[in-house]
Amino acid sequence: MRIAITGAQSTGKSTLLRYLKNDDDLKGFEFIDELTRKIAAKGININEEGSNMSQIFTVTIHAENIVKDHFISDRCALDGLVYTKWLFDEGKVDKWILDYAIGVAKEVLPRYDYIFYLPAEIPIEDDGIRSANVKFRDDIVALFEKYTKEFNVKLIELSGSVKDRAKLFKRVLEPKLYSTVDLKEVSSLSELCAVGVDTDEYLTDAYKYWVEEGYTKSKNAKIYYSESKGNAGWAFVREAEGDVHLSRFTVEFKGDGLGGKMFNSLKKKYKRITLWSNPEAKGFYTRHGVKFSAMNNKVDGKTYTYGRWNKN
Repeated sequence: MRIAITGAQSTGKSTLLRYLKNDDDLKGFEFIDELTRKIAAKGININEEGSNMSQIFTVTIHAENIVKDHFISDRCALDGLVYTKWLFDEGKVDKWILDYAIGVAKEVLPRYDYIFYLPAEIPIEDDGIRSANVKFRDDIVALFEKYTKEFNVKLIELSGSVKDRAKLFKRVLEPKLYSTVDLKEVSSLSELCAVGVDTDEYLTDAYKYWVEEGYTKSKNAKIYYSESKGNAGWAFVREAEGDVHLSRFTVEFKGDGLGGKMFNSLKKKYKRITLWSNPEAKGFYTRHGVKFSAMNNKVDGKTYTYGRWNKN
């Protein structure tokens, strides 16, 4: 998921992001801090004294961030456009910079899954970096309203204390964070048949291993199957007193969320999940709360890392 927290300066965005970083349910996300302080640290003027250079940095980095897969960012391309427009109206940036910000916003904003907006409901704090100018903030709020309507951006407003905002934030994300799918138990190779050749080969090898290890005769070893909208997934697991080891796990077609739903279903069913992950799958498991150790194991030339998920 690509998520942004947007709004004028001194509305609590950075405070909310810091609060969310400590939420275990969100540990799999990359958190992207605000750009303003980083730009100021390079000796480039910001706020009302912004320039072509400050806006090139800002808008470009917002464009680059959108290629990431799973993040929560402090500000987004909408912010870049709003502040660039204010600076343009004040004669502090060139027209081509504004056109650049508009172009990036048009391309990038539809790619966010959620954009949360924080209204200007708290007093401005002068921290030596952000502007303490009330009129400047009011102007920025008005520009947010302008471009939200003009670009038909769906904003979800978060009001109240930081706890209230975080609670609503998670409530909105809940269907995607915790969505599950039915796990059906299967017991034969014919029930593992896949459409794709590679997946079918993977399942055949996995089942062969399952038979060779004697797991087909064990009550604690199970193979789960799930399907959704033309896709299918399989999980080979071994149970032990409320815990489970995920031995093999694959889906026919990646990218539609079925793998995440199946893993959420396993999390709902068991107190702890252990696994060995190849490098390609570590990102997926990390996003779903798995913590990896320094334990590695090499199989057929590929390095697998030991990971574990625990229910809170």
